[in-house]
Parts: sequence; structure tokens; C-alpha cells
Amino acid sequence: MKNHSLLLSVLLCSFLFLSPVSAEPKYEEDLHYFTIIPSQPGGEGERVQVLEFFWYACPHCYQLEPHLDAWLARKPENVDFDRVPAMFSRSDVVLHAKTYYALRLMGLAEELNETIFKAIHEKNQKLRTQGEMEALLAEHGVDIVAFGKAMKSFAVQTQARRAAVLAERFDVRGVPAIVVDGKYRTSGLGGVLTMTVTDYLIDRVRKEKAAGEYK
Repeated sequence: MKNHSLLLSVLLCSFLFLSPVSAEPKYEEDLHYFTIIPSQPGGEGERVQVLEFFWYACPHCYQLEPHLDAWLARKPENVDFDRVPAMFSRSDVVLHAKTYYALRLMGLAEELNETIFKAIHEKNQKLRTQGEMEALLAEHGVDIVAFGKAMKSFAVQTQARRAAVLAERFDVRGVPAIVVDGKYRTSGLGGVLTMTVTDYLIDRVRKEKAAGEYK
């Protein structure tokens, strides 16, 4: 009897080992991702546009950062990525959005993103006013006069308005949110799952474009 049970166990283990348990994961619409209706312009030709909507003070955005950075290091060559700061109707959210665009205008955004995230989430600095933000940036060698001019510039005001328009078009109501080629949005997932679903949506868009189904 014991030998019979042992044989069954061995056969079961062999079956599980040989079975295609590593099949492609299935993601459900309205659970893992949402279709944007109507779809918006994305990447041209075979290129795929990926946008990340974020807010510096959002803890989930901060938690996503290392996963996003790892993904950026391996993203497909035909994928164009851009960050879009949230523009919800709160003064501190708008301040953070314009700060991002001002620093990008100065060529410092990528260098200081982590600094701002850590100041808020690890050092408990609220950075709710421009004075508080300028104090932090000054500590890291930013020319505050130039920063102040950038914050008031036409370029930053235009980009901030564009961010608000994009959030409305893509129905972004919370962050972090990732929009793939103006057609699909994923949000509310953990870091690893967010980037896995993003890869799935990129592949889906690629297949739709190749099949001529994409408009």
C-alpha cells in the first residue's frame, strides 16, 4: 500500500513538472487593465507610447519607482516612455507637477526625481509650498533664481495644461497610472504586476498593429 501511494506521488509530481504550468498569464479587462474609450493617439507606425502618471507625494508612486527603473533598463526598443505629473485640483499637486516640468526644462528632472521622492517619503518633508521645495532644491545645488523663472515660464505652463488634458482624455483618476499607446490604462496594482501588465499591453498593441486591427 505504501509503495502504491509512493508511485502515485511520483507520477503526480512528474505530471506537474511536465505540464505547461508556465503558460502565458491571462489578464482581465476592467480588473488588470482598462480600455480607453475613445482611444487616443499613440505611437506612430510600429512605435508604442507608454506614459506614467505620477505624483511625488503618492506613496504608491514611490513604491513603483524601482520597478519602473528596472523596466526602463529593459524596455523594448520600439517603446517611447514619458512621465506625466498629476494635475489634480490641489495646490500641492499642481506645485509638484510644475516643479517636475521646471526641472526638466533645466535638464535636472531625472537627476532630482529620487531626491524629491525620498525627501517626502523617507525624510517626512511635505514640500507643499514653493518655498519648501526651493529650500530642498537649493540644498542640492539648484540655481533657485533660474528655477523660479522656469516655474513661471510659458513652456512650463503649457506642459502643465497638457498634463491636465491628457489625464482627462485617459480618464486618470488616481496615480500611479500607466497608459499604453493611448488605448489601455493600468492602475491600482503592485509594482511587479504593474510592469508585467504593461509588458502584456505593449505586446497586445504590437500584435493589433501588425494585424491591422489598430486604429
